[in-house]
Amino acid sequence: GAQGDTSQRSQRRRDMPQSHASTSRTRPLVLAAGCFAAAAAQAPGAPIMKHSFMAPFEAVNDFTGMRVISDWELGGSAVAHRGFVRLTAEKQSQKGWIANRNSFEGGEWSLAMELRATGESQYLFGDGLAIWFTTAYDVIEGPVFGREDYWTGLGIFFDTFQNVDQQHHHKHPYIYAMVNDGTQHYVPDAEKKLDKAKQILPGAHDNSGCSFDFRYNEARQDVSVLNHTRVHITYSASQRRLNLRLQQTSVGHDGEWYQCLEAKDVELPSSGYFAISSATGDLVDNHDIMHFVVRGTEGVDNVDQDHQAWLDQQKALAAMQQSELDLRPAEAVQRDYARALAAHTASLKALSASVDKLQQQMEFQLASIQAGGGLAPPT
Repeated sequence: GAQGDTSQRSQRRRDMPQSHASTSRTRPLVLAAGCFAAAAAQAPGAPIMKHSFMAPFEAVNDFTGMRVISDWELGGSAVAHRGFVRLTAEKQSQKGWIANRNSFEGGEWSLAMELRATGESQYLFGDGLAIWFTTAYDVIEGPVFGREDYWTGLGIFFDTFQNVDQQHHHKHPYIYAMVNDGTQHYVPDAEKKLDKAKQILPGAHDNSGCSFDFRYNEARQDVSVLNHTRVHITYSASQRRLNLRLQQTSVGHDGEWYQCLEAKDVELPSSGYFAISSATGDLVDNHDIMHFVVRGTEGVDNVDQDHQAWLDQQKALAAMQQSELDLRPAEAVQRDYARALAAHTASLKALSASVDKLQQQMEFQLASIQAGGGLAPPT
């Protein structure tokens, strides 16, 4: 996981009271049995915009010339491009994060994130990224995927670096979730002998995570800028249940959802702050985020079907925007002219659909050049 380099800790500007945190000590999550009830018929809830962001990012700071995202703070190596937020580039010893400025209060929620982890190396890469829901507003740079240790709340880790581990042989990339009460030390390496009551050890218990290859090797000719990984996380305070599933996407195709975590007896703070962080060490990767969308799920019977309804809603909206390119003259007297017009309209639609892909590819290549890396292969 994250490299254990020492970082100068700075004074917190503000920290939420920890009275809402779980009274139990840090505990790995256990697989829960069963499934949710039948799908609810209601329309999916709208994103809570003060806790969400979605590309494209158009706003620019007049003084710095850098793109900014409303209600979110970028730090470290994180940079907002028009089509994505790059937390770390393919460069050594980087730490970047994006943190929500607004406290979230609510026990029933759905989180959708789309990420892209890529690099030129086929076998050696790292370190990974993390999703946070903690009582701390500030992100202090530290050793846990770019953030400080001893957090209070939830950390979900997307670990691409294979640590030396003699007790548990997980295939990486490895994804796992952990709840901390603020007193536990994160230890990614099982060979470090510490007091078990005072440390967090990934994989120390069965069913506390899953292996899922969410990373893309840029050397492959079939890799496109549209190869993304979708992450869907749901939490229910009333059921004390946390679910996480993943889906791979490519050009014109969405893969099957993979159930990674279905954990019970999970108690999170009643209010907290969302954030995403990432780090590289000696090994490197690009870690990009396309969107991060939070929606309330109070009263929703089936959160997975609710999420699919929201995805279908987004696709329908995109299709409607494309339909606005139709050219419909008042009179199309000549048949040949009508055919030519229809063909021209189809070409315009195809061209418009390719603009975002091309722009994101150019941004991706430009970001690689700025970071000192090479160009991505043509797609």
